[in-house]
Amino acid sequence: MSAVEEGTTGRPDAARRRAWRVGLLCAAAVLLLALLAGGWLTLRVLNAKSALEDGEALVRTVAAQLTTGDLTTLPSASAELSALSSTAVEQTADPVWRVAELVPGLGVNLSALRAVAESVDHIARETVAPLSSVAGTLTIDTIKPFEGRIDVEKISSLSRSALPAATAFREAAARIAAVDFTQTVPPLAAVGQKLTAQLAEAMPVVDELSTTLSLAPDALGASGPRSYLLMFQNLAESTALGGTAAALAEVTVNNGAIALVNQASSQSFGRDLNAPALPVDPGVAAIFNPYMYATLNLATSRPDFPTAAVIASAFWERDFGTRPDGVISIDPVALSYILQATGPVELDFGGPLTAENAVSLLLNEIYIENPGPDGPDITDAFFAMAAREIFDALSRGNANTHGLVDAVERGVAEHRIMAWSANPAEQAVLASTPLSGILPTDNTAASVTGVFFRDMSASKIDYYLHTAATLTSSACGAEPPHFTAQVELHSSLTQEQADALPEFVSGGVWQGRQFKTQVFVYGPPGTTLSGAEIEAGGDEETFVGHSGADLGRPVATYWVMLSPGETVTLSARFDADAPVAGGASGTVSAAAAVGTFGPSALRTTPMLNPTTTTVIDAGCGGH
Repeated sequence: MSAVEEGTTGRPDAARRRAWRVGLLCAAAVLLLALLAGGWLTLRVLNAKSALEDGEALVRTVAAQLTTGDLTTLPSASAELSALSSTAVEQTADPVWRVAELVPGLGVNLSALRAVAESVDHIARETVAPLSSVAGTLTIDTIKPFEGRIDVEKISSLSRSALPAATAFREAAARIAAVDFTQTVPPLAAVGQKLTAQLAEAMPVVDELSTTLSLAPDALGASGPRSYLLMFQNLAESTALGGTAAALAEVTVNNGAIALVNQASSQSFGRDLNAPALPVDPGVAAIFNPYMYATLNLATSRPDFPTAAVIASAFWERDFGTRPDGVISIDPVALSYILQATGPVELDFGGPLTAENAVSLLLNEIYIENPGPDGPDITDAFFAMAAREIFDALSRGNANTHGLVDAVERGVAEHRIMAWSANPAEQAVLASTPLSGILPTDNTAASVTGVFFRDMSASKIDYYLHTAATLTSSACGAEPPHFTAQVELHSSLTQEQADALPEFVSGGVWQGRQFKTQVFVYGPPGTTLSGAEIEAGGDEETFVGHSGADLGRPVATYWVMLSPGETVTLSARFDADAPVAGGASGTVSAAAAVGTFGPSALRTTPMLNPTTTTVIDAGCGGH
């Protein structure tokens, strides 16, 4: 080989060696950068994780403060939470982080961590911080009347801060709920799932608070005077919503100033059965008879508070000339809860009214002590006096605020306190709350079966009535779902006790020998009544009555004749409707198909002696 040839072949070898050295240097540089980026990323992950763990504990503390209404330490908690959430967001906002989110396996964890950081920061900035700015001037006592007035401006101020804060909270909770933490590493999954659960648990409180504050200013007369009808239900004479509309009062509110301006009893209203207070709905009348439109007592017969409120409003407007802006209903059991917050109230006669004696005194003893022909007038006067004294105690600000809030919440949860607004926009908001007294129209949250009672003895005998209901559901099984409700009614009276009762209590028709009660069992939406029977007890006047449909549900009706000491048991079965083919494509409607039913639940009349309820969801892993 010549020298020229050797030199020619040497240059490519040298070039390859130089290229190899450059490649090694580049690879080393890339490796070094990767190591640096990995270390940088690891440091940021650890910093973000630490900040979020501390932030999660603070979110729990803040949620507890909002629930109790004690906002005194909220500003300091807000500042600390904002600092932690800002740190977490700063760590996840790095460009290296964003690029690493594209790496398979690693990326899903980094994206989840960033979503959590940004969501917590959103809560810190848009929910907690605005509320903390008003925490110094607002406490739970803001909602309490003082000397007949509520400070509407303070409530309006809280509303202006709280409503956007609630919206921000919902947005953040929705973003975290959308993260699939099952795809992340266990430590991150634990933090994310815990935070998701905490926000979900707090959501009902946030919704309730925002709903209340959205309605409160105008409801308290901030935009003009309001007139409300208070309805007191007598549980000794049961109806589907609780008890007969025994007493009413008109309350006015003007820019926070509250006044009781008129009172009436059921005797104050005309009872011409041929002159209903408003046009009769034939579908409703077919189940409950048209008397509920002509007799105020029976206005609460249907398990739908808007119906009762509209009827009561019509009676009040017809006979007293004022059109109520809303109706609020309460029963003596709920009043006993409120008396725990106000303490005893003194009455002109009958002794002090206390949390311990309110139910027995208002629903039984006052009748026993006044058995004569003037008994109804005396008891009406007693109810009016008791209502007035409790109202005065509340409006003067005598109640313990936390106790009052607890009492009202308990009354609402038990459907013993209900509200309706004549303003369609306000009623639309109320309709989605437990205050509404409305049965669910679908199975989204739960498949609710209803069991309701109505006294037909013209008596006050339900002081001695004890009831139980058991719902057995196969909604979690493979077969088409069915729901079976078994209902038991028991009279705790002896015949000797019944014979000693005043006629006003026992009812004049059967002279204490028997008592008649109607029972209405409502199946869940998307079902059909497939069976109804009297299983045990009763006589020939105890039978299965009219069946039909109401409120988008099938209804079984029973007439129960109960003697002192007797027990009657009845049952109803509802089967899921068969799927219906629809449209040219032949698709099947899923409205009633297997799997569209929610967890089974029972709604019952809020009785004087609460109904014992049992729900058995076969195949659902529990009761």
